[in-house]
Amino acid sequence: MPGGPLKAVIFDLDGTLTPVGSVWQHIHERLGTWDEGGLVSLNAFLAGRINYLEFAVRDAALWKGVPRKRLEEIVGEIPLRPGARETVEALRRDGYRLALLSSGLDVLAHPVAERLGFEICISNRLGFTDGALDGRVSIHVTWDGKPRHLPGICRLFGVRPSETAAIGDSAGDAFLFPEVGLSVAFNAGPAVAAKADYAVEDADLRALLPLFTPRGTGNRGFQAKARE
Repeated sequence: MPGGPLKAVIFDLDGTLTPVGSVWQHIHERLGTWDEGGLVSLNAFLAGRINYLEFAVRDAALWKGVPRKRLEEIVGEIPLRPGARETVEALRRDGYRLALLSSGLDVLAHPVAERLGFEICISNRLGFTDGALDGRVSIHVTWDGKPRHLPGICRLFGVRPSETAAIGDSAGDAFLFPEVGLSVAFNAGPAVAAKADYAVEDADLRALLPLFTPRGTGNRGFQAKARE
């Protein structure tokens, strides 16, 4: 059955709105905790020896005591992807409701969402005490947990999943792809791209815009193609 016109778009953050694939890894590398800490935990998670929560807790523990200002400086080094601002502005101008959904960290997600004007921003949160990281982390979005947030986003926007697009680059985004009306893999590997309706490879996010016609003209938005 053909999909209806799109009304909302859910964006991934790391590797999509920014060119950095993982804010977690970026912080590790800048603090010197990647090779003997973050990478070890990542491999343990991928091998199934620890769950995602333990993986995140180990990361946060390695950064305990880092001043908030230092962390914000490190995260502030991460640029927006070329065309990110223009793409989001064009979609918002054409009437799309916009959400940022990330398994990354609030120290990056919230500033980006504020700069770009996203209505909804959901990510994971690091804990601070007395101006420094305290080793706590609140996990709101697990690596495979994005689909669990789709009903709430749709409810807040007053749209159906079939009227929603999802854009991302990772295996975590691929879990969301079957649940929405239009899925776009952006600079993703073959396994993720194979699960999306469209795969776009470009350094500039504006390459996505041809998939979205201006709402309010003609067919009032891109018609999501039927799934097999």
